[in-house]
Amino acid sequence: MFEDPTRSARLVGTLAATALLVGSLCFVLAPMLADFSTYGFHDWDSHAANRYITVLSLKRGEGPWWHPWFCGGVPAFGYPEGAPNFVSPYLPVYLLADIRTALRIEVLGQGLLALAGTYLFAGTLCRSIALRTLLAVLFVLNGRWALQAAVGHTWHLQYAFMPWAFYCFERSLEPARRRFALGAGLAIALICYAGGVYPLPHTALLIALYACLRAAFERSLSPLRSFALVGASALGFAAPKLFAVVDQMSVIPRLIESKEVIGFRQLLVMLTAPDQRFGVAATPVPAYNWHEWGIYVGAGGLLVLLVGALFGRGARVQSYRLLGFLCLLLGFGAWSPLAPWALLHRLPLFASQHVPSRYHYPMLLMFGAVFVLVTGEYLAPKLARRPWLDVALLAPVALLAWDMARFSQTPFEQAFWMRAPEHIAKAPLFEQHLRPQVQYVRRDWAEPALLAMFANKGIVKCYGVDPAFVPSAIPSEAPGYRGLVFVDGPGNASVVDWTPNHALVDVKGAAPGSLLVYDMNYDPSWRADGKPALAADGLVATRLAAGNQRVEFRYFPRTLAWSVPLAVLTLLACLVRPGFAAVLHRAWARVRRFLDRKRSPLP
Repeated sequence: MFEDPTRSARLVGTLAATALLVGSLCFVLAPMLADFSTYGFHDWDSHAANRYITVLSLKRGEGPWWHPWFCGGVPAFGYPEGAPNFVSPYLPVYLLADIRTALRIEVLGQGLLALAGTYLFAGTLCRSIALRTLLAVLFVLNGRWALQAAVGHTWHLQYAFMPWAFYCFERSLEPARRRFALGAGLAIALICYAGGVYPLPHTALLIALYACLRAAFERSLSPLRSFALVGASALGFAAPKLFAVVDQMSVIPRLIESKEVIGFRQLLVMLTAPDQRFGVAATPVPAYNWHEWGIYVGAGGLLVLLVGALFGRGARVQSYRLLGFLCLLLGFGAWSPLAPWALLHRLPLFASQHVPSRYHYPMLLMFGAVFVLVTGEYLAPKLARRPWLDVALLAPVALLAWDMARFSQTPFEQAFWMRAPEHIAKAPLFEQHLRPQVQYVRRDWAEPALLAMFANKGIVKCYGVDPAFVPSAIPSEAPGYRGLVFVDGPGNASVVDWTPNHALVDVKGAAPGSLLVYDMNYDPSWRADGKPALAADGLVATRLAAGNQRVEFRYFPRTLAWSVPLAVLTLLACLVRPGFAAVLHRAWARVRRFLDRKRSPLP
């Protein structure tokens, strides 16, 4: 093997690139990985609570359908960011490890997944190991990834699937490789399950536009056929989560105004200002904190983006360049009533989003892809003659990685400092409270939901769901509080068995037609003794018969009855597709032969 310089260079280069990427990511995450006893600040508590509901539910033998500890009770699986570890490779880790350990493993795992996916995606654009490594560095080690991950925006980690989707889509455009489109659909579906509220529409939009651009430039329907397969498979794979979310958002649409505006000068500072500390803005920003704006790539990264924006020709180059410019313009926000973001924000899905600067993150991947295509074409003949040159080019890539990593480590130095009390008493019976009854040793600005779950005490005034949502649940501190369950009239009610998704209630002495009320926010998927529950002042309720009886309230997302079979059928269709296609091909061949015989003249 070592007698072949090309193979030797590629082996050494691959090993060196792997060490560089993994080592750089571990360096960035080192402060978080140094101490597993702490909790993260800012949004980490609510995002951890969204994952802990999966653990508590599965250990009780049921799915993570309802979250009773959040805001008087809200859908868990049906919430866009709810139960993101349920359909996830990290589920065993969450079930077996402490929540603090599991969260750290997920951050590390998603970082590695993003590096691997970007490296593979770049491999569809060029053969250079150095350029593939460069694109992975640019997409994962920049300041935005670190700021968002360290602040607890775990939805941002799901951008890791974006390069995988583009990798599979690019492969699907190769001859006899259309089955790779199913991989792109699976990647998009995994973003949905993982709570990628921004990566999901961003990825779907960019791949759809990329398919249209490739089809237009090449005057071919092949990219559109591949995208049709991507869309159908993504919809089928994601159906259980996607339709539960759509059902929930039909009740709570989460419409957010988004008038933020930035300019070229501000973006230039965001890309080059090395100070990535929380609470320190290197340039004036219209809203929120620096973690929504900082996206440090340094001078080297900025050069990559400029080359990608200005040079190169060809269908793929122009397609990725146009997508890069679209992300650039979207990220500037609503600078005009006809600005791309102002128009896009009117659409139903995008009307629930804000902070348009988040489009500048996928912009790195788009312009970076152009740089790889252009530079890869230039380097290809030189690397063919001098294969070890590719290994040598890893040196400037390593300098770029070091420049980003040393500043991307800063957010993780500031993020994980919160500690829970040494002992948290668990209440024997679940009960709603106005505010958290347990606080971290050193408090942060948001109300802690995770610790309330440890204490088995729900929170009515909580952080982590749509701010416009008004809970109906009655806290135990309210005047005239009547308990977790009560009869609206004569009679008594008591809970004899309780889990997040159900409450078994004994009723005594109730008058016929009285209402039995469960102190939980109403949702159309709640049922009482198998029949749809009623809404009583926004709470779950049912009509009673006379005398003593037992009533079971149970929550199960109503869309799962048909969305799960749809997902199963999609999976089966993908598994049998090669054989099915062969059967269709043989059948069509027989039809063609039959028609040819009919058209042939008689002897």
